[in-house]
Amino acid sequence: MNPERTKLKQQEHAEQASAQGQFQQTQSETRAMEFANVDDLLRFDSEQNPVPPEVADRLGRSLEAEPKPGKPWYKKLFG
Repeated sequence: MNPERTKLKQQEHAEQASAQGQFQQTQSETRAMEFANVDDLLRFDSEQNPVPPEVADRLGRSLEAEPKPGKPWYKKLFG
């Protein structure tokens, strides 16, 4: 048998074993979580994934550019 071919097969097996070990380690670190409602899920997700500063700046500028709401009808009526 060709020694180069055997070495290649051994290397492939080693890479597959390494990849499988990493996959199993990732699976064992993942844990299932249960949330009482959607708000809890979104709150947890936002804690894990902070908003990038560029996006926060753009959002802030966009909100500042929005026109201010007028007086509510009851304040117009009753002063």
